[in-house]
Amino acid sequence: MKKLVYFLAAGAFLASCNRDVSSLQDPTSESRIDVVSGSALTNQLRSMNESFTISGKAAQNLSYLYTNFAEAPANLAYTEELAGGIVTGTSDLAQATSVTANGEMVFVTWHLEDARYGGSISAYKLVNGTYQYTSRIDFDDTDWHEAEVHRNTGTGNYEIFAVGQRSPSTSGYLLNGHRGAVVGKILYNYITDEFQGHGTYKELPLPGYGANAIITSAGKYYIVTGNGQGQVTNDARSGLYVTDYNLTNVSESMTITDGIFVEADPFNSSPSNVDYALLDRTANDKVQVRRGMNSSQTVSNAMSYTIDYITGGGIPSLALERGGMAFIPYTYSGTNVSSTEYLLALGQEGLYGQYSGHINNAVNYCLAVTHDPSARVIYAAAGDAGLKVVAGHGFNGGVLINPFDLVGQFVPPTNAFIAGFNVKDVSVYFSDYLALAVGGTDGTGVNPRKGGVYFVRKLN
Repeated sequence: MKKLVYFLAAGAFLASCNRDVSSLQDPTSESRIDVVSGSALTNQLRSMNESFTISGKAAQNLSYLYTNFAEAPANLAYTEELAGGIVTGTSDLAQATSVTANGEMVFVTWHLEDARYGGSISAYKLVNGTYQYTSRIDFDDTDWHEAEVHRNTGTGNYEIFAVGQRSPSTSGYLLNGHRGAVVGKILYNYITDEFQGHGTYKELPLPGYGANAIITSAGKYYIVTGNGQGQVTNDARSGLYVTDYNLTNVSESMTITDGIFVEADPFNSSPSNVDYALLDRTANDKVQVRRGMNSSQTVSNAMSYTIDYITGGGIPSLALERGGMAFIPYTYSGTNVSSTEYLLALGQEGLYGQYSGHINNAVNYCLAVTHDPSARVIYAAAGDAGLKVVAGHGFNGGVLINPFDLVGQFVPPTNAFIAGFNVKDVSVYFSDYLALAVGGTDGTGVNPRKGGVYFVRKLN
């Protein structure tokens, strides 16, 4: 997910990190942003109707239905920074990075891997169990990594707050420590089912190379930036930054080493008060989790929290791979969740639990993790090994299944639209719906091709 460019600097830098001082290209430039809708999206969302069941020694069988496949944006414009200058072009190698649902809408963020900057956000409407591809907004110099979505009934818009990395050479932000990290606010009109254009877009640069994750609480947005190195970069420090609904400025901040993820605990949250944790890579083979944080606290280097330290020989893989975090129920009082714990996706280090440590359950490679609260299972995106299904606490598995036992794995669709089943991310929403972000290859398993998203419905 992280993209680093060391040999180009974006001009001079000022001490303040609170506002955009100047830029070489207006963030709302029409030449930078393109909205694609209607017939231009034809055949980029494919219908599917393929079911399968995970069964075995568990008492509870799980059945799923592939409903749709969303293709990655074709001919996505990009900007590439080379020693001889800036190069532009188009690419078919976009990969999905996150899926966020709100109301009847599902939004997918995309980016281009390696050295090319380019990304997109796609909007899909869920209607009677299947999807419609309504609109897409493309950026020719910005990768998008994750998003938070707010439905504003007063304006008729979904407001998408997306974080990612913009080409420093085209943005030209005069901001101390900025190497591409940005947060942008994009509007989607749910009356006309279309993204609003360049004139409504707003962007705020942040210190750091890339903004990797975002959460929200009480009208404030908490964004973590990283550098992919696992060490402090003094000229572009990673951090946790807080901004407001209008992306006016950075009002609170904390310096960290190499931010990978920030995650809210959904079982200990209200609209105005959220528990959350921060995953930070602090050395080549070390990460730490700062937990016990709450959005009622002011973010600063002096704020109180508890730190868990984790080491492992597979952690260096996070320099090139994504990592992730999810909160899951730990204990129940009847049907209510009485305590939680975090899980970490640590690339080649696999799956890690707050109380269990390294989880040895055949998930020895993990790029993303999430929890299904209705089935009480954990989904682990395991790259080329597909999607693993792991028993959570309270899973109805019978006497033969313990928490974190491997229940089974997803069966790849037989009528797949891309080669391979390289699962990079997984999301659960609306209780019984899943989205799997998958990367494509040319059939050899080595050379990349554009990815996509499988939309899945749980049947029981």
